[in-house]
Amino acid sequence: MGSNTALFDSYMLAILGIMLAMGLLAGLANFFLSNPEGKGNARELVKYVVLGIVAALTVPLFLNMTSSNLLEFGRSRPNALFVFGGFCLIYVLLSRRIFENIAHKLLQLGQKRSDTAVSSAPRTAEDFFRAGFSGTDLEIMRAVSQGGSVYENLSDLANETTPSKEFVNDRLVLLRQLGLLELRANEKNILHMCLSPAGSQLLSEVSNGGHA
Repeated sequence: MGSNTALFDSYMLAILGIMLAMGLLAGLANFFLSNPEGKGNARELVKYVVLGIVAALTVPLFLNMTSSNLLEFGRSRPNALFVFGGFCLIYVLLSRRIFENIAHKLLQLGQKRSDTAVSSAPRTAEDFFRAGFSGTDLEIMRAVSQGGSVYENLSDLANETTPSKEFVNDRLVLLRQLGLLELRANEKNILHMCLSPAGSQLLSEVSNGGHA
């Protein structure tokens, strides 16, 4: 019983040693593949080595998920340990490429969405009015430009009945979605509503007769 336990412990230590060694070797290989001219620093080298070891330690989980008996073969056939070591090495090298491809695709997807949002955003005064901008929104923007309480400034600017606070809050949300208003922190780190560059440009264009 004791010999079987010792054999089990030594075998598991051998498996662990192979994973650590292959993770270290694959990490070094990934470092040199990413820096063929040797421009990487020591911190980046450590990062690749640590990531390589972490990836190698997940090999038993991967083998278990795929119902592989490779680890069991090593108990009766020591040559299988060399196969296991080679598998760990290839696994770490390929996992780096897979994760890089996934990250690259996610980055491209995010860039496409960003470009679509920018291209679909209103750019001229006519575009903003077609997107739902109104004369009341113009008054709200003027009230925002005065600073202080938006609703009190709007009451001073309004020629007729001042809209309700709920209506003003809804329009403020829309103006932020259109990119005409934004939140900024003042010198006391308190957020306040203000005109965005696009909002300032639109207010200037309308005030100068750019749109009725």
